[in-house]
Amino acid sequence: MTWWQHPIVGVGRILVSGISNVGELVCILLRTIKCFPYIHKNIGLIVKQMVAIGVSSIPLLFVTSIFTGMVATVQAEFQFRDLVADKFVGTAACKMILIELGPILTALVLAGRVGSALAAEIGSMREKEELDAYTVLGLDTYRYLALPRFIAFITMVPCLTVISNCLALIGGWIVCVLALDITSYTYYTGMQYLFQPMDLWAGVIKSFVFGVIIFVLGYYHGLKAGAGARGVGVATMNVVVSSCLMILIADFALAAVLFK
Repeated sequence: MTWWQHPIVGVGRILVSGISNVGELVCILLRTIKCFPYIHKNIGLIVKQMVAIGVSSIPLLFVTSIFTGMVATVQAEFQFRDLVADKFVGTAACKMILIELGPILTALVLAGRVGSALAAEIGSMREKEELDAYTVLGLDTYRYLALPRFIAFITMVPCLTVISNCLALIGGWIVCVLALDITSYTYYTGMQYLFQPMDLWAGVIKSFVFGVIIFVLGYYHGLKAGAGARGVGVATMNVVVSSCLMILIADFALAAVLFK
């Protein structure tokens, strides 16, 4: 192989590997969706995953959402100072939180907390040959492992996003009343000004897509985890990094479509 062929071969291998990885991600998603007719037979597992993913994440989201709303409100007041009326502080904070900050930060927090846990759990089960035991017993791993987690992700991530939005708006109100000398009425009327239902629904739609991304990448990296503790650790790191990148890319794509 000549010297000028090496870069071409390298690029080709990267492209083939990328296409192969995308195909595996799509296969995981399709095989999970194929198990939807068995949802009613896995109610207990689904509820358990909803508690683990949703309810257990509320304390962390409470802190992050409150301070997110505070920061958004302080920045809005600083940018609009001496330019527009005080009510526009509530308008800007509401827009930023509902459309971008709420869905994005909720997804990033869950990617770090729940996505990594999913990869570690599946990776540990693979290391201990528990996945092989499911196959030997004639049990579909996608029905008993993937489906409950997928349902939990696509339902709880939007719910947590709505909760995060409410907490962030409350945090903004606290800053307005206690630090910015903006009355509750002014902040409330500002939130209503220029508000459109699409602002709320855009965040919910984004969070649904983010939930799918976190699940697919978490499950994929769990299946690809290497041997030993190091392999599981690398898998958890990979799922956090890849999830954060894909969430940001998906956010841009969805914003371009929803607000075209």
